[in-house]
Amino acid sequence: MTTSQFDSRHAGDTLLTSTASTTAASVAGGLTQQDIARRLDRLPVSRFHLTVLIVAALSLFFDTLDTVITGFVLATLRPLWGFDAATIGVISAIGLGGYLVGSALAGFAADRYGRKRMIMLTLVLYSLFSASRGLVNDVWSFAALNFFTWLFVGAESSIVPPYLAELWPTRVRGKLGGWMMGFFALGIAVSPIWALNIIPHWGWRAALFLTLPFAVVVGLMRSGLPESPRWLLQRGRAAEAEAVLASIEQRVGRRLPEDGVTTSAPTTPAAAASTKPTKVWRARDLLSPRFRKVTLMLWMAWFAEYGVLYTFMTFVPTLLAMEGFSIVKSFEFSIAIYASVIPGYVFGGYVVDWLDRKPTAILAFIGTAIFGTLFGLSTTSGALMAFGGLMAFFLALGSTAIYSYTPELYPTEIRATGMGLASAWGRAGAILLLLVFGVFAVLKGKLFVFVISDVILLIAAICIALLGPSTKGRSLEDASTGASD
Repeated sequence: MTTSQFDSRHAGDTLLTSTASTTAASVAGGLTQQDIARRLDRLPVSRFHLTVLIVAALSLFFDTLDTVITGFVLATLRPLWGFDAATIGVISAIGLGGYLVGSALAGFAADRYGRKRMIMLTLVLYSLFSASRGLVNDVWSFAALNFFTWLFVGAESSIVPPYLAELWPTRVRGKLGGWMMGFFALGIAVSPIWALNIIPHWGWRAALFLTLPFAVVVGLMRSGLPESPRWLLQRGRAAEAEAVLASIEQRVGRRLPEDGVTTSAPTTPAAAASTKPTKVWRARDLLSPRFRKVTLMLWMAWFAEYGVLYTFMTFVPTLLAMEGFSIVKSFEFSIAIYASVIPGYVFGGYVVDWLDRKPTAILAFIGTAIFGTLFGLSTTSGALMAFGGLMAFFLALGSTAIYSYTPELYPTEIRATGMGLASAWGRAGAILLLLVFGVFAVLKGKLFVFVISDVILLIAAICIALLGPSTKGRSLEDASTGASD
């Protein structure tokens, strides 16, 4: 996309004048990633940032809405189609296999073809496959379509966080990340309400069909999103990067003074030289000596976090039904449990900026292990809701921490790839634990499975403590160049 095309697309907003375009073309040749970081960091949080946040992060809403509604649909279909809890684990594991593939491949595609283009494509394909599940009449056709639905959900949710991180000022990246994760919370909180009001009255098919029109609307809204200037510059499209930067600055309308902004921009020639990249990073460098420790730490953290989170969220309705509660009553109890993720996600954004990503993740994993064990020991409705809600809260806190943490530890060339592969490991953990949970929940009871998840969570917490660097107050460029510290 040329500067003139960019101007034409945004003419209604008067983002750039022809004079500004000429200036952009003349100065873009000297634009650096540090320049982009400094200019974005000088912008106050504005309507532009909030608009991009809402439009882009709605994909995360559909991520959890679809995932949790699938759990309710499977709980409903279990007596209708005559399959057991172990089959639910297998179906969910197949879907998460798609999530794993989508997450792994999406990062490569987003680093090569652009963040915005892939965000648009994945939403369209997700919505089509999601609605198509409502047309099937057997469990394995449902499982096959669920694979492709979650493939594109996984792709989308792996691209959005790096995209947003590349547009946000350093000083509020964690807080805005918390609000981004709030869309996960919204999806989790809305899904039991959605299921309780649609499935008993209109049927399980309608619960799946009705996601399609909402996804279409969001797709139309996304057409106005800008591409990441960091990605454009890294691809050698400096004039377009300058044009996007100028348009953002004009939409925000003002800048903060230099002395009021924390930035890692170099202040001396020697410092500038030290921050310039010495090579172009490739996907294979994720396991090079420079990034190996960080990559392995993140893979373990994602494996633990999303192995436990997806298993817990998928099986809550079924676990409550196994305790003797009716399907409708288990849905109602699930609302109370799932609602706990809302403060966990939003509050988590403020915690990661105040406490830093690393200690927040460690605290979250330990809290999840403690309250998961207590949930496994619970038999009364009050205890199940209380400890289930606290476990959900700490799971949400952990998600916010690692979603904020991961994009900060890789340079622009491999940021989406690193995020996608880490996310894929999260889904690998979910596949493993779903299969374990489905089998052992029947044979050994729910407490046994939570003991297994405790071990995984504690190993991940130790890995973060030993291998995780601090990124508090550091720009993306500074945090990624210090990845091996």
